[in-house]
Amino acid sequence: MTATLTHFTRLFLFALLTLSVVACGFHLRGDVTLPAKLKVLTLTSDSGSDHFDRSLRGVLSKAGIVIINKTNATADTLNLKINPITTADTELARDGNNDISQLQRRLSSVYFIRQADGKSVYGPRTISTTKTLSNQNAEESAKASYNQDQVKIMAEELAKQLIYDLNYAPL
Repeated sequence: MTATLTHFTRLFLFALLTLSVVACGFHLRGDVTLPAKLKVLTLTSDSGSDHFDRSLRGVLSKAGIVIINKTNATADTLNLKINPITTADTELARDGNNDISQLQRRLSSVYFIRQADGKSVYGPRTISTTKTLSNQNAEESAKASYNQDQVKIMAEELAKQLIYDLNYAPL
């Protein structure tokens, strides 16, 4: 009986640990290398977000991708084209005054890897991230500041997702 209880306890603790890791958002991602054709790119971003563009350039640089000007590009240099980022809000909760107190914001964009002539060699690919925004019933200045900070974090996450997706480009 004691051995069964110990086995059950171990199984329960293992299940609890597994659920905790999954609940915190942990994703096991392998160490994948970028295709050689993506090591030097030109960048055309119509994202509409300076935060995303800065984050993307930083993440590309950390991944070993060099962004060059179109004037320095050869006929074999590929172009990373980012379409405008779209925002969608879903109302999650209201307070006693019927004011929105919590939103789920989703940022998404579509990107392509194109040849110099504009023909797509990879894409369209959609990247997106979501975040729950609380404090929506706070003072306007506090709400605006909080939302702006959260969107900056989301822009960084969106840039990281793009790099992660590029790792699997069949080029």
